Amino acid sequence: LNLEDEHGAFSLKSRPSTLDDFHTEDVEEFCIGNGNKPPNKPYLLLRRGRSTEFDVTFKPTLAQRLEGKIHVLVGDLYVHNIVIELVGEGHKDEFTLDGLEEDTEERNAESSLKKDIIDAVRVNHIQFGECPVGKPCHRTFTITNHTHKQAMRFQWKADSTFQFSPKVGHLLPGCAKDITVTLKSDVPAVFRRHLVKCKVARINFELPQRKVQDWDDRMSIVTWKDTTRTDPAASWPEKEKVVKPAPEPAYTVEEESIQEAEVYLSAFVAYSQFKLSTVVVQLKDTAPNQTRTATFRMCNTGKVALKYTWVEAADSEAVEKPYFTTLMR
Repeated sequence: LNLEDEHGAFSLKSRPSTLDDFHTEDVEEFCIGNGNKPPNKPYLLLRRGRSTEFDVTFKPTLAQRLEGKIHVLVGDLYVHNIVIELVGEGHKDEFTLDGLEEDTEERNAESSLKKDIIDAVRVNHIQFGECPVGKPCHRTFTITNHTHKQAMRFQWKADSTFQFSPKVGHLLPGCAKDITVTLKSDVPAVFRRHLVKCKVARINFELPQRKVQDWDDRMSIVTWKDTTRTDPAASWPEKEKVVKPAPEPAYTVEEESIQEAEVYLSAFVAYSQFKLSTVVVQLKDTAPNQTRTATFRMCNTGKVALKYTWVEAADSEAVEKPYFTTLMR
């Protein structure tokens, strides 16, 4: 294997596997006997029926698209040359969305294979998988501000099906926040790469930044106020708890900094369904202090995972019957 990398951003490392060193002296006699020149570098031997894995690492030093190649010489005489294309994109963004997944549909799209320029795989996808109707499903990722002095504001533009928390908030310099996405659908539905956008911009506070506290729409202020109700055992009126949303600190937006981040959401929502082999379990007569076991089958006939618990019915009760013994004579 030969790694071709002009900028030194890619590295190739084999995992512990069934690969053995296959040195040139092992094939020298065979190659000369067939009129071929033996290779001048050590090769690797993968024995029949075995497989192996390699890790390709991308560590860019430049904020740009980078390419590389892996040349794989295959065959007894090493005449077959397989080329693996390497594509990576170094970025130096002011903010990033971390903890997302690769968009496999985009990666496997036939159109991308026909391009003269192969795009780097984007990590901007959230896969909810299977979700029952009417039950909330949650996924979490992180939004990070990589600047050292600049505060930023974000706002998710999502419909009612997908709830982002926090939906609006500030990111102080060098800080990050966890974003939770909740999907709850009251009807069966299929979401394939449902696009949601996030508006992000640099902001300047009216107050000095050291006097401004972090803020998002989850935060609240709790106060207690007097009521007209009076506790007979106390000489003061009762207090009532009041919760109000925390006001957003005053700010101005740097208009030229506004940009949008895109996230794709996929999910399959369906009803949970099951089938029981019986609705009556009839246990045979059992003597006291002995155990009798009966078996029945429950099958998940739906298209999503089935969560269940067994609860004894509130109106159920044991029916006592007289117990008879027969004396042995």
